[in-house]
Amino acid sequence: MSSMRPGSSCSCSSSLASKHYSKDPPLCKCGVEALLRISRTAEHYGWRFWGCRFYQKDKKDSGCGYFEWFNDDDDEKERVIRGQRMKIGELQAALDATRSELSSALIELKLKKKEVKGMKRDAIQGIVWRNILSILCLLMFALNLYLIRV
Repeated sequence: MSSMRPGSSCSCSSSLASKHYSKDPPLCKCGVEALLRISRTAEHYGWRFWGCRFYQKDKKDSGCGYFEWFNDDDDEKERVIRGQRMKIGELQAALDATRSELSSALIELKLKKKEVKGMKRDAIQGIVWRNILSILCLLMFALNLYLIRV
């Protein structure tokens, strides 16, 4: 009995589930008991499924291709754990994105800091030159007044 969840497909990335269950495993098309595996794909991460025991990830056409989602409604703990694993994956992705954004913002902040430092230096130099010119103008005015009086 091969059944699939709506909108899903066979997972090619999996690991073996180590826990034994009260239900007998189904027989795959090879005629042997299927293995309980755990999906590691992004879409079905943590979901358990029955798969052919002769399937090997790196070998094309290995096993009979048997696939059936494991569905045990009595196993509430497993559903909770699966949901938590999915949430952890989502949170990890969000954390990685936030770290990347913060790293970019830090680089931009350092560049802006250098830019502001250069602007301060330019502004100070401008003020100094304006003061020097003002003093020179006052000295010339005073010299002209002195020369007019003499």
